[in-house]
Amino acid sequence: MFNPGINKPSGQKPYMQGTLNDVFAVMNTPQIAQLTRELRSLKDEKQQKLFKAEKLPFVTFSGQFSYRNTKGLIAHSGLMCFDFDHLPNDADVQRVRRVLLGDPTFATELMFTSPRGNGVKWVTHIDLERGDHAKWYRAIRQYLLYKYGIEADPAPSSVCSACFLCWDSDLVINKEICVF
Repeated sequence: MFNPGINKPSGQKPYMQGTLNDVFAVMNTPQIAQLTRELRSLKDEKQQKLFKAEKLPFVTFSGQFSYRNTKGLIAHSGLMCFDFDHLPNDADVQRVRRVLLGDPTFATELMFTSPRGNGVKWVTHIDLERGDHAKWYRAIRQYLLYKYGIEADPAPSSVCSACFLCWDSDLVINKEICVF
């Protein structure tokens, strides 16, 4: 888990290693709810990106890091985060959430509406004995596109990819809390 300031050197060192339950606790604070409302009130995409980079905490779901880059990886978590961005409306956000929750192949460990409100963040578990991080990312991304016609953003495919946290009244978390 990282403090806000993703583009600053201080934002590249985690302040703690945690669990999905810790992420859930952070996401449900009044401070994060206020920051989410402020972000969503901004209409300019550049202002939104800057706000996220400066104000929102973030996590690296796929691993524990001493420093947020591939060389800083201490251990892979067995988790992978997918991002479904720029959905045209709330009905599409809800549809993607339902599809992912109902998928019989991949369990939802954590899912929430993206910070700007027009996408979905989805965390699932992978088996690293059956393939490395990059292969799993490509395979799951292709599976979701082929089976459901939903396209995950290709950008967060790196093990050190960051995911900004926000408040979501409909946040979904698996009852079996995984350490990451």
